[in-house]
Amino acid sequence: MTASSDSNRPALVAGWLLLALVASFATLVPGGPVETRDFSGLGGLIFSGFNVFLVALGVTALAAAIGLIKGRLAFAWVAIGVCWGYVFVVLLDLGAVFPRSPDPIPLPLGLIEILDFILAFYVAALCHRALRHI
Repeated sequence: MTASSDSNRPALVAGWLLLALVASFATLVPGGPVETRDFSGLGGLIFSGFNVFLVALGVTALAAAIGLIKGRLAFAWVAIGVCWGYVFVVLLDLGAVFPRSPDPIPLPLGLIEILDFILAFYVAALCHRALRHI
């Protein structure tokens, strides 16, 4: 299903913002400039499994964003699911549930996660608007 040009605006904005969310979250890769915590205590299998989940979330988000930008409203459902995935990951991390590290969350990481949390809710709301739920 595609949207007409007038009703496509929420989906289009959601698609671009979802791309921004993926780009922002990509900066949080362990060992990168923002994520400096030590996760060696997690064990290789758990750490790798978590990274596979994050990569799958990112790839799915990219596909949903492209679909939304192209006006395909079916991707709004995918984007909503992805947004809940990002919310879940941020809540687990900020709540010190998973992944656990002996190091505290660096301030830049915490701020980016909070902004990504807000952005994920906004993208989900735009998708619901595009689907005429709100």
